[in-house]
Amino acid sequence: MRSLTLFLLLAVFCPVAGRAGTPEAAAQIRNEYEAAVRIWAQKLAVADSQAQRNVWKNRPGSSDYGARMWMELKDSLRTDWTIEYCVWLLERAPVFAAETDSGESRSRAQFIIQSLQRFHLKSPKIGMLCLALTSQPDRSILKVIETVEQENPHEEVQGQASLAIAMLLKGLGDDAIILERRIRNLRRAIIKAHEVKVGDTTVSKLAMDEIFVIQNLVKGRTAPDAIGRDSAGEPFKLSILKGKVTVLAFWHTSMRDAERGLGLLRKLHEQHGKRGMNLIGVTSDSREVLRSLRANGTIPWRNLSDVDGRIHSQYRVRDLPLVYVLDAQRKIRYIGGPGSFVDLTVEGMLAE
Repeated sequence: MRSLTLFLLLAVFCPVAGRAGTPEAAAQIRNEYEAAVRIWAQKLAVADSQAQRNVWKNRPGSSDYGARMWMELKDSLRTDWTIEYCVWLLERAPVFAAETDSGESRSRAQFIIQSLQRFHLKSPKIGMLCLALTSQPDRSILKVIETVEQENPHEEVQGQASLAIAMLLKGLGDDAIILERRIRNLRRAIIKAHEVKVGDTTVSKLAMDEIFVIQNLVKGRTAPDAIGRDSAGEPFKLSILKGKVTVLAFWHTSMRDAERGLGLLRKLHEQHGKRGMNLIGVTSDSREVLRSLRANGTIPWRNLSDVDGRIHSQYRVRDLPLVYVLDAQRKIRYIGGPGSFVDLTVEGMLAE
């Protein structure tokens, strides 16, 4: 009888934990998503304009795969195998990561941050997690990553944290003090983690690109004269739009949350295109894909096919989508993602 009572007490006060995930299952989800996106991109490239709209609507949903990944991760965050897949979740499904589960007050990203602080602060694996967290709008992340830089014993992680800090500081403005803090962190990143790979590039290359941006592509500077050919093969120079408000938008059909990003650009074009604003897209998609998307109304604005990446390199583009708002003299007035800040900047400039 005593044993039964003890069992019932344990059942009440120590509920069974959720099912622990496994690295094998997480790897399977990641691989399925990457394969699905590749197949989708191939179908999009060969579909005619009539079929392409249906293909576009059936793009693999990053949030769907993100939800499956979160089921594997959420009850195992104290284990270090989850770090790699938390990075994947934050990079591939940042909007999903920023949302909360039913009945929770904290976002999924905040649970990941808490696990970093409690269990992984001194792990040699968290450098990429620091960089992935820069996709989140949570202001508390800066302080967390500063703690990683100060307390993690691994020099390469310290360097990756320094790069992440510089990225996060970008959102705090362009005054001289913040720019100097960014440059200091970027220099530390180069010194401590210069050869560390980040996707198909390195910490050193990313840091050097950010220094170039600070020196040449901040608000008030003249934007480079992007030169290319549009989806019809016609030559284009950004300088021909002198005297007009211009939004230069970098995007790609396979970018994360593509439907949402292009939806925001479409709304911007509809609201301000007839009032004198020029929206110019830049993408590494082929002209064939662009012509089809233009024909079916998915992208009604003019787009440049930058297959060789020359314009992307000029503007040091890393994350997509990325928007530059330029005034009538081609001076930069805004840099960031599409959304309300772009709308407000354009609205103010058109009213001047």
